Amino acid sequence: MSRVPPRPYCAPPNATVATIWLSDLEFIMLAQSVTALPGPHLPRFIGDGTRMRELVQAYRWEDTPLGPLRDWPVSLRTAVSVVMHSAHPMFLWWGEELTQIYNDAYVPCFGVGKHPAALGQAGRRCWPEIWPIIGPQIDEVRHGRAGRWYADNLVPIWRNGRIEDVYWSYTYTPVFDERDEVGGVLVVCTETTAQVLAERRRHALDLLGRRLLACHDEDEVRAAMRQSTLDNPGDLIEVSLLDGAAAVRTGDDVVVIRAAELQLCDNLALAFKTSPRLPLDCAYRQFLEQFTATVCATLSRLESDRALAEAMAESERLNLDLNMSSRIKDEFLAMLGHELRNPLAPIVTALKLMKLRRQDNDTAHEQEVIQRQVDHLVRLVDDLLDVSRIASGKVELRKESVPLADVLNKAIEMASPLLEAKQHRLLVDVPTVRWHGDPARLAQVVSNLLSNAARYTPAGGHVTLGTRIKGNTVQIQVTDDGNGIAPSLLPHIFDLFVQGNRQLDRAKGGLGIGLALVRNLVQMHGGTVDAYSAGEGRGSTFTITLPDSVVAEDAPQPTAAAPALAPDSGTRVLVVDDNQDAADSLGELLGALGFQPSVAYDPAHAIALAAARMPQVAILDIGLPGMDGFELAGHLRALPGGAGLKLVALSGYGQEHDKTRSREAGFAAHLVKPINIADLQVSLA
Repeated sequence: MSRVPPRPYCAPPNATVATIWLSDLEFIMLAQSVTALPGPHLPRFIGDGTRMRELVQAYRWEDTPLGPLRDWPVSLRTAVSVVMHSAHPMFLWWGEELTQIYNDAYVPCFGVGKHPAALGQAGRRCWPEIWPIIGPQIDEVRHGRAGRWYADNLVPIWRNGRIEDVYWSYTYTPVFDERDEVGGVLVVCTETTAQVLAERRRHALDLLGRRLLACHDEDEVRAAMRQSTLDNPGDLIEVSLLDGAAAVRTGDDVVVIRAAELQLCDNLALAFKTSPRLPLDCAYRQFLEQFTATVCATLSRLESDRALAEAMAESERLNLDLNMSSRIKDEFLAMLGHELRNPLAPIVTALKLMKLRRQDNDTAHEQEVIQRQVDHLVRLVDDLLDVSRIASGKVELRKESVPLADVLNKAIEMASPLLEAKQHRLLVDVPTVRWHGDPARLAQVVSNLLSNAARYTPAGGHVTLGTRIKGNTVQIQVTDDGNGIAPSLLPHIFDLFVQGNRQLDRAKGGLGIGLALVRNLVQMHGGTVDAYSAGEGRGSTFTITLPDSVVAEDAPQPTAAAPALAPDSGTRVLVVDDNQDAADSLGELLGALGFQPSVAYDPAHAIALAAARMPQVAILDIGLPGMDGFELAGHLRALPGGAGLKLVALSGYGQEHDKTRSREAGFAAHLVKPINIADLQVSLA
């Protein structure tokens, strides 16, 4: 017997199959113990010259119900001849055992796993996974019923190491033997998996596109994606929208498609849990990429629509003074202000604990300095939470009559680190008069001007803080011999986000909002602020004029002592905050006040603590990750004994709509970070 070198069987154009290689060793294993048929010629009805014909020729048919080739009846020979000489995938079952014979064109349909062992095998033994489907169809033909055409029928088979969804168009044809009875069944088939999947995926993308056209926000886009998994569970088991910068999703059959890989938006990605019954081939991945591109295009459209609407609203609200970019900067500063509240909260609580314990009187002065600076920082954070509100002059002033010297000394204290760092000489002329206004805001204004003077004056320069009193009007001047202001910049120096030339190393810092705040706060006091500079390199002078603000001297009033903190009788309080320092320090403060605190850093731990022993009061951070404070409140109240739980909201946001939402959610109080200890005691009363 001649040895044929190994060669691949390639799929015909209408079949989606793998290429099968059969080596000489496999062929020899099949043909072992096989003797050549007598005679100089091989049976012509089988033919030769192809791998399957040679396998059929060499097979030990005498070990099967069909018997030796020489004894095959004419009907069987004729049917086998049709199968072996056809270029179309064909399959023959013969006899009661339905012994199998198939041609070269059918081999790729097997994939990896069944061929060549399927040759000569009984049908039920070869195809146990699909026999409940094809068995009754074969029996219909064998028992005299007319054959039917099955178009694009799903017949999942075991191939390539798994059950794989495969679609076929096929028919079963009876083959009659010499007794005019059905001796076998001929299968003429075409695998149509590629066509069926392509049409199914095209339809899924079409439905997705129609739904996305009706979407108005990201939640609706996510809902459309979920609906796609219901429409097409064969391809999409689960779809998740991820942040592209952190698009890490692992697991079996999970594919992450990043929009950046498709030259789309950089910050989006989709994670697909794919079907384990389909190969992740080029067509499958192309479908997932098209799905991702469609979703990202919609999200980009929604973002563009939202940005346009917001820009138009913002432009109208600010009378075209601010554009879309300024709105985005406002939101950034507001978020920055919110985030600054989180580290401020444990600092303030720690100060309260130090005062309560009174163990170290040597640091009393330092505590006072820290407290003043923290109080001022809290006010600045309040400003950042709504920059547009400040720019439009809607900050509420807290006016009182105080010595002007105290206000200016506080401003000097706030600016002194920068003045000292650059070794400037500060000259101060402060009168002894009383002034009526918001002392914190005026200190903020003057410290801002002093800091700017220090920042934009070369090291070792001179800065002067002077005042003049004219009747009831006070003028405050900050003068320096620093970099000066260019004439082209001077008319816009008080505009929001306007700054002079910046060094490449950004050493001078600043966000460009300081002088805009100065102007707005001075105008809220009924005053004006002016800037003068002879040019670049020639210093600058800022003059604040506050009319009708000087008041007559009053007799000094005794300073009221801070109210003593009454200890609690042991109320159980649960504190939930994902900022561990803030949670721990608040727990310690509550313990020092006589409460029985318990602390949790996440919702799951909080629920477990409450289930073990229901607290009387729960202080919940609204911005918890995974499950926010509102949702956690519902879980706590659903626990046994939770119906009477008193809830206190803790948040970095403290505007009226935030407090309203907390009240509507059943919270008894809404505390803004950092917590005021008096407000805390009132809320726990």
